[in-house]
Amino acid sequence: MLKRICIFFTLLILVFTGTACGKSTVDDIEINLAPIHEVDVRFMESFPVQVGVYIKGGLSDGCTTFRDAVVTREGNTIRIEVTTQRPKGKICTAIYGYFEKNLNIGSDFTAGINYTLEVNDYTTTFQIPRYPPQP
Repeated sequence: MLKRICIFFTLLILVFTGTACGKSTVDDIEINLAPIHEVDVRFMESFPVQVGVYIKGGLSDGCTTFRDAVVTREGNTIRIEVTTQRPKGKICTAIYGYFEKNLNIGSDFTAGINYTLEVNDYTTTFQIPRYPPQP
């Protein structure tokens, strides 16, 4: 009987130690779309012109962190899905924070054509400038 009790407590300690060491599963994490505060399209002076996107987004509390930014494109529309993550059920500081990301979305663009950029619920348009500038 004493041996079974010792085995039970040993297993219990291993379970708690494993979860306390930062091991988690997808079931332990909430993934949400990030609130977007600012989006800026930037053009790098290269040939062909590279397009960069600066994104400033929000972190709802002290436990929330940036997770991912996934870029997709359909014709002249570029979509960037930006997500955050936080542990489920964890008590966190109620301090709103920010993250900043710079993404290179490539060079497969044509000068003079309007493109739509959607970053979560934020939408803007841009055109690739002509180099050298036309008079």
